[in-house]
Amino acid sequence: MGNYAIGIDLGGTNLKAGIVDRDGKIHHRLSIRTDNNADPQTISNQIFELIAKVGAGFKPALTNIIGIGLGSPGLVDKKGETILFSPNLPLWRNIPIKRMVSERFSVPCVLENDANAAAWGEKWVGAGREADSLVMLTIGTGIGGGIVINKKLWRGVNNVAAEIGHMVIQMDGPKCSCGNCGCIEAYASATAMVRRFKESLKSGVPSSLKDAGEITAKMINDAALQGDKVSLDIIKETGHYLGVALVNIMHVLNPEVIVLTGGMIGSGDLLMNPIKQVIKEKAFEASAKETKIVFSQLGNDAGIIGAAGCLLNELEISV
Repeated sequence: MGNYAIGIDLGGTNLKAGIVDRDGKIHHRLSIRTDNNADPQTISNQIFELIAKVGAGFKPALTNIIGIGLGSPGLVDKKGETILFSPNLPLWRNIPIKRMVSERFSVPCVLENDANAAAWGEKWVGAGREADSLVMLTIGTGIGGGIVINKKLWRGVNNVAAEIGHMVIQMDGPKCSCGNCGCIEAYASATAMVRRFKESLKSGVPSSLKDAGEITAKMINDAALQGDKVSLDIIKETGHYLGVALVNIMHVLNPEVIVLTGGMIGSGDLLMNPIKQVIKEKAFEASAKETKIVFSQLGNDAGIIGAAGCLLNELEISV
């Protein structure tokens, strides 16, 4: 039996791969830009190429690779074999990627929703390793979610649980990438933050980024850290929306830990303080006292580590 798994994190912006050992440590990694508007075959070929390259760059023999864990955005079918739909990869529908990867590389493959995989990574070796229950939000291009209850991933009856990004917080809110209106993703993702920032600029609000060209969430975060008022307001507003979502989660699931991850957590306390303020004001006192709200310990590695961990767990290899 080999000692390593390959973890793949298919994101709306980047496609990442890593060689992960049984203790959750990454030994080699690669990343490429995701061509998210490409046809399914192009994206599949990107995945195959990345797996081949990360394996080729690994010094121990590939016979030490146990299998491949793949974390993909969107809805996974009940059998855990096919990607049904991914809002941030519009052409990525009904793709039997588990079979495709397994046949291509002649090793077992486990397919998991990317946010579920990241949540499992945090439960396995990250911020939730001491907890029996955990909810994680991945805040990036979109907003994903993962739920661990009694030390097991909660996938729901049809394997589509924890789509936290599509929790509706305002019935007549802006349209989300999923087609619905008023989802938390349409308010608090990096994409939504950039949209609201641009709307502020159009209204004439002054900002150091006024002539900066194409705006990104990182630029807004960096400007906020330099004291740019509109950037600070946008991040505070984003934290407020996230706080509303977390109160709902706490009232429904009452988890021990809620973990926040993704590029947005680079805002640190600028984001966390308004989140905690909403929780203080809106959550049940018992929940507010007992549920820990923390940033990810694994950061951008959570998806890779978690995908590999899901593979090891499926094969019942001490995870």
